[in-house]
Amino acid sequence: MFNLKNLFTRALLALMLVTGAGAALAGPTYHVTINSVGYTGTGVLDLQFSTFVPSDEASLFLSNFSGDYTGATGELAAGVRVAATDGFGYFAQTLNLGGSFGFDVRFDTGTFDESVGLNVGLFSDELNQWLGQNGAVALILLTPGEAALVEVDAAFASASEVPEPATLASLMFGLALMGSSLRARRK
Repeated sequence: MFNLKNLFTRALLALMLVTGAGAALAGPTYHVTINSVGYTGTGVLDLQFSTFVPSDEASLFLSNFSGDYTGATGELAAGVRVAATDGFGYFAQTLNLGGSFGFDVRFDTGTFDESVGLNVGLFSDELNQWLGQNGAVALILLTPGEAALVEVDAAFASASEVPEPATLASLMFGLALMGSSLRARRK
């Protein structure tokens, strides 16, 4: 009976390692919120993803869209993947200005060890101009071995890193396993 319990414990730990491997390879996730109150009409959200070295490994995944996106092709709720195989990847989406809208962006760089960047632009069809400073309301630049550079035009946008949801659960489960193993040793 003792060997079966030991085997089950080891199999459970191996399963936890295998299921957590995908999350370990995922890059950071940011939530970008854009406030277009004070503007009317339609606009275009313009996302430019770039790598300094072309790669098939570098991509980003856009999800959790909120706001009044018009003319959406495909299913925004399922998310959108943008790849930078030639060094650049683009995504544009029309929207109705006048409110707040946002999305999550997850950088999937895998073993790609070069800098990647995301430029978030907002164009007003009615004003026929770019909103924000220099055509960008937010910029996220990731460089290996350095802190992420996140710049936003505070009049229009905010960007914050989304914490890993499983971190606290993993910590609590690990503490419970440690407690149960200490209790088993005392018996």
